[in-house]
Amino acid sequence: MSTTNVLAVLLLTFTVSWVAFARRRAPHRYPPGPKGLPVLGNLFDVPTDDGWLVFREWSRRYGSDVVHAEALGKHIVVMNTLKAAKDLFEDRPSIYSDKDQPVMFLELCGWWRAWLMLPYGDSWRMHRKLFHQSFRPQAVSQYRPQQVVAQRKLLQLMLDKPEGYSENLRFAIGSSILNAVFAFEATPGDRRIKLVEEAAQAAQHVVHAGVFLVDVFPILKHLPTWFPGAGFKRRAVVHKELVEKMFKIPYFEYKSAFNKGTAQPCFTGKLLSDADGEDTSERDDLFMNLAGTAYAAGTDTTYGVMMVFVLAMLLYPETASAAQKELDCVVGPDRLPGLADQDSLPQVIAILREVLRWHTPLPLATPHRAMSDDHYEGCYIPEGSIVLQNIWAITHDENTYPDPDSFSPRRFLTLDGKLRDDVPFPDAVFGFGRRVCPGRYFTMDSMFLLMAGILATFNIEPALDEHGVPIEVRAEFEHHLLSPPKPFRAVFKPRSEDARRLIQSCA
Repeated sequence: MSTTNVLAVLLLTFTVSWVAFARRRAPHRYPPGPKGLPVLGNLFDVPTDDGWLVFREWSRRYGSDVVHAEALGKHIVVMNTLKAAKDLFEDRPSIYSDKDQPVMFLELCGWWRAWLMLPYGDSWRMHRKLFHQSFRPQAVSQYRPQQVVAQRKLLQLMLDKPEGYSENLRFAIGSSILNAVFAFEATPGDRRIKLVEEAAQAAQHVVHAGVFLVDVFPILKHLPTWFPGAGFKRRAVVHKELVEKMFKIPYFEYKSAFNKGTAQPCFTGKLLSDADGEDTSERDDLFMNLAGTAYAAGTDTTYGVMMVFVLAMLLYPETASAAQKELDCVVGPDRLPGLADQDSLPQVIAILREVLRWHTPLPLATPHRAMSDDHYEGCYIPEGSIVLQNIWAITHDENTYPDPDSFSPRRFLTLDGKLRDDVPFPDAVFGFGRRVCPGRYFTMDSMFLLMAGILATFNIEPALDEHGVPIEVRAEFEHHLLSPPKPFRAVFKPRSEDARRLIQSCA
């Protein structure tokens, strides 16, 4: 028998004994869920794709807001309604503010640097405090010049490369965050923006692969890379190198300019300026992880939202037309819309809200971890459980949003075109409790500027095939952790010659 097979047999034997022991000592009533197999539990029921759809179907099948699965002794609890999510994450933050700590993803692949994934405790609080100082509602206005520049860059790129809208969006979003965090002026093809895209893709592949054996048996992380069956270690080495580059390259590039006195003010500059004590590697890690997380976390999710916006405007041109009429009336043809116009543009705000609700780019929130035993609605949630928020199910609750699968910004508007107070903003997309997205104010401002700028100056039309026939586009989305639309073709055309001249004059 090979070394690999011996190792597998030993691990399986240990797993059988461990799970059997755990079940004998804990005869509790868990939230409802599918019946599992002996030893393996629900290992083959827990989805790696479309989890948000599967968990909502379980919720309906079992008539429960909260559902449960167990695989190899690990409990998974999913909140499928706003009430359940708030009851746990907002009313019981001392239990549910921790994050799950998968060994493969965080430790071996290097994503421990993303401070949003830190375990709940003093280190997380310190990171959160430093980040919040620069991204709280009263502070984000300092980044508006960079966000306005990103809006203008995007519109000029759409004018120059109307079919390259996807790359244009990624660049505009990445350059805006890069400028706010590091004060770098990016150009298309910037390696630092490309690193974020490559790291995000690598992360998707790891998450999509499911649970690694090392996550169940952390001792396996000590295996040498050459050991039979340690392919996960070799994969992690390549992944970690990419993550380290993404965090380190822009930080040390900025720090070098800061030490020479040539750096421009930005988020990282404030961290360095306000720092006390010696310049140590520990301090570098703290600042690097804060800056890199802002840079990485904001880019991919905002890009996903903007891709949903483009898809929706392509599929529902009458919605775009209504917003354009409002923009023409409020803003006029001589300037681009700005953040000061938000209160006067309810149609645009309604589109932004509906884009977030219709298909959030992160349908399942990143896993939390129960820090102690708990009971909810008479059901037991054991310490160490993975606890998930099904954001997609919450934003598709027909009791709150009738006909939830339809894209309809009008659900947020009164008959006379004002924003309704009785239809809630889909803030579930930013999470709950102490782990709510700390960059949400910056993100909302950026998305408004980009959406309003596009609607004011462009019509989004289907691309044509070789016979001049419009290519059909459908609302289809990726099935992974991040769920942007599947690739589709579209063309951005200036609404008028006045719009073209306005874009060129603002470049």
